[in-house]
Parts: sequence; structure tokens; C-alpha cells
Amino acid sequence: MNQHRPSHQAGNNPPSGGNPNQSEGTNAGQPAVFVQIAASGPLAEPFPDYLIFSILNIFALFPLLGLMAIYFSVETRSDNKTGNRLLAEINSRKARFFNIVALGTGTISFLVYSVVRALLK
Repeated sequence: MNQHRPSHQAGNNPPSGGNPNQSEGTNAGQPAVFVQIAASGPLAEPFPDYLIFSILNIFALFPLLGLMAIYFSVETRSDNKTGNRLLAEINSRKARFFNIVALGTGTISFLVYSVVRALLK
């Protein structure tokens, strides 16, 4: 059995609405175009950057996680200033996460140290 595609003769529209040799949904022969939307300025409602919390974590609780929190805090601040809402939100959440983990880790470490020291006296 011989199967043929219906020919696109005068009066018949091809499936892609243009070139009869082009399959539906593709732009054969045309380069892909990527559009980056530039932000116009600082966000009207900036996301919290938790920078003070991050600095306190470096000096008081758990420095390694505090450094990670500072990195994301600074990135959040930068994204807030440039108007990149999506990245500002993501970095703000990461800064908060690392701050909470640093707080918990530092607190647990301090409690374990205090209990062990009290037991060894």
C-alpha cells in the first residue's frame, strides 16, 4: 500500500501556514532567538537579604555556613538593586536557609560542648 501526504496545491493551505516543505511547529532554517528582559531599576518591594544575620553567624555561631549565607545575602542585595526579582527571591531563600542551618548547628554545638564540659568536671 502506497501512502502519500496530501499535496498542497493552489487554494490549499499547508499545515504550518507557510512553507509546504516545513513540518508543523518548527522553524527550519531560522536561528533560535533568545530574549533577555532587562530590568529597569531596583525592585519596589525588595526581598530581605539577611545580611546582619549572616554576619552574626560568621562571628558567633558557625563560620562556614555563615560565609555561605553572606554570599547569598550579597547576591540578594545585588539582584534587588538590578531589579532581577526571580534571582532575588531565590537567593533570599538560600541566605535564610543557610542562616537557619548555621544557627541550629551553632546552637547544638554549643549545647553539646557545654554538656560534655559539665560532665567532665
